[in-house]
Amino acid sequence: MANSSKSLQDIVHSLDQGGLVPVIRIAMFAALIITLTLLYLFVQFRGLSSPTAMDQAQIARQLAQGNGFSTQYIRPLAIWQLESAGKKIPQGAFPDFFQSPLNPLINAIPLKMIESSWKLSPTDLVYIGDRVVAGTAILLFFLSIGVWYLVASQLFDKLVALVGCAIVLLSDLMWQFSLSGLPQMLLLFLLSAASWLTLKAMEKRDETIPSLAFLFGAGAVFGLMVLAHGAAFWIFLGWLAFALFYFQPRGIAALVALAALLLVTLPWAARNYSVCGNPLGLAGYELVAPVNTAESGYLRSISETPPLAGIHPFNRLKNAVFNQSETIFPFLGMNIVAVAFFISLLHRFKSPASAAFRWCVVFMWLGAFVGMGLCGVKGTVSSNQFHVLFIPIFVFFGLAFLLVLWNRLEISIPPLRSAFLGVVIFLCALPMLATLFAGKDMAIQWPPYVPPFIAVLGEWYGKDEAIATDMPWATAWYAQRKSVLLPKTIKDFNRISDFRVLGVPISGLYLTPVTGNLPLFSDIYKGPYTDWVFMITRPPNVQGFSLPVFTPLPIDGECILFADRDRWSRRE
Repeated sequence: MANSSKSLQDIVHSLDQGGLVPVIRIAMFAALIITLTLLYLFVQFRGLSSPTAMDQAQIARQLAQGNGFSTQYIRPLAIWQLESAGKKIPQGAFPDFFQSPLNPLINAIPLKMIESSWKLSPTDLVYIGDRVVAGTAILLFFLSIGVWYLVASQLFDKLVALVGCAIVLLSDLMWQFSLSGLPQMLLLFLLSAASWLTLKAMEKRDETIPSLAFLFGAGAVFGLMVLAHGAAFWIFLGWLAFALFYFQPRGIAALVALAALLLVTLPWAARNYSVCGNPLGLAGYELVAPVNTAESGYLRSISETPPLAGIHPFNRLKNAVFNQSETIFPFLGMNIVAVAFFISLLHRFKSPASAAFRWCVVFMWLGAFVGMGLCGVKGTVSSNQFHVLFIPIFVFFGLAFLLVLWNRLEISIPPLRSAFLGVVIFLCALPMLATLFAGKDMAIQWPPYVPPFIAVLGEWYGKDEAIATDMPWATAWYAQRKSVLLPKTIKDFNRISDFRVLGVPISGLYLTPVTGNLPLFSDIYKGPYTDWVFMITRPPNVQGFSLPVFTPLPIDGECILFADRDRWSRRE
């Protein structure tokens, strides 16, 4: 009994002395992480909704199957690219040279672990593969928070690091990107690593060899970022501009980092050149084609080069300045502390590292801004949205600035300071609270995705057939069938099918709300789908079409399947 009392006294004494405070903080953080993960991944999650995420996921599954970097999503422009380069059109596994490779490569590992569950059952509203991809992104999110904590501790102190990480963890936009399956969480982790290595190089600035070693490491990490998303090269250019001005010797320091990036990225460029005759694959065409017209425009052509946008790059950047400036608050997750970063640029931080590194952040963000302007940003949660990557570092600087302002009030009452920080955290968490308490309207991402109804196409069609569709990323992922992006013309469709360009016939045409919900005259009658108007409108006119049999599919007949014969009726 005496021993028990003594142990209790030791625990109380440890608490009084602060010995268990770090343990308590870790336990609280762990409980918060587990709670948020369960709420978002198993309550809020409705499945993947991004074409890029589904496309990369099905490539990851191909990797897990041992098929290499191949794809079941066939773009007509990819056929044109191979033919233009004098390459033979593969009759089996079709190589992918559109998506960046790193995110699929990472997702292939957990997908391989659930190989026995790849087939989607009719009762699965949310595909287990979707949860695995989202879960992997959440794990990368957590890892990035750990590295960002180290970055903030080096720039400021543990209080700013801890509170800043809590604010980031409570940012709804970060979780929405985690659930999207897009490569942003991978990019976030790599950017945190590059930032930490840059700070280490700044710390060793007067020691040439150690500084160059850290810069080489930072360049290699930026190379991985480019392999995760090609447009991340613009972030590296911003970082390189800072490195040129800050590190000595200037030319050598920048060249070392650039050499590391090229060492990481050139093998993939060489692979693309070997496969399709273009080191950038198909990704480079988005810089010369109209913004945000990939799947509805130039990727659908099999007989002509992508049209030039007719817009000068400076006009694109001008439009980006106006568009992104108007929506910068939502792009930063409506986080008031992150926005405070821009005001903190007017403050002179005492720490030389903090004062210098914030300009590195500015240069990288400006590089990202240029890249987003040239490539186009479709929405708050989209594949080219890079503002989200800067939320953690913006939060750290913004929070440090707010604490400086608080200290100038000379209020020496600790509870009031804690209350101030509590209010700041609460205001940043409002979007998350709104999301969690609002619930979700539907259990699936409709329109246009109903995974079980898409997966049934895998039952109606065999592996030796192909389907043309307006959402091939979804049929490739859920139905696991070779899916051709709806060609620009019926003539192109017939050529791919009749001449067995892919080694298999196109036995189905699957149209969904992706085209059905478009404006009738601007996008269908007079737009990019003018050749398919009689198929998209209801009732369809199949006279003279090679797939004369059709049936409406759920939900409410908004999807329709054209086939060579009745594949859906139950027969004896």
